[in-house]
Amino acid sequence: MHWADSLADRSARRWLRGIAERLDSGWQALAGDPSLWRAFGRHLAAVDDAVRCERDMVPRQEPVSRLVLLAGHAHDVWTEAAELDWQPPADPGDWTDREWTGLRLLACLRLAADEPHGPKLPAAAEFTRARPAGTGEQVNNRREYFR
Repeated sequence: MHWADSLADRSARRWLRGIAERLDSGWQALAGDPSLWRAFGRHLAAVDDAVRCERDMVPRQEPVSRLVLLAGHAHDVWTEAAELDWQPPADPGDWTDREWTGLRLLACLRLAADEPHGPKLPAAAEFTRARPAGTGEQVNNRREYFR
């Protein structure tokens, strides 16, 4: 691994860890409410698809790791949400399958944790290691789809 790659991965990992701390209630919600798993599974598939498309279709002089692409996707979601004054639901009971931003960020974190040198999931999220079954639905990356 080139030193710049290592630095980019470290920066991505650090940023992801920072948002992970703010999403603890989401992991608790997923652990306690199986009905959220279907929406979470859609977000996992959508993030995976978005990152694959970006890797395959966006020309770069130097390749970047999947971890960096996942962090970039999460950063874009977080930035847009911050502009709209979004905050993650503080109470696990406030999470619903319509919590697009929170579930998308949790999906980014979950996928990033699988990457080499990816961030560690908080203890509350370890149950997600068993990925949800596919939904059988076509993946749609547009936010409107989840509203």
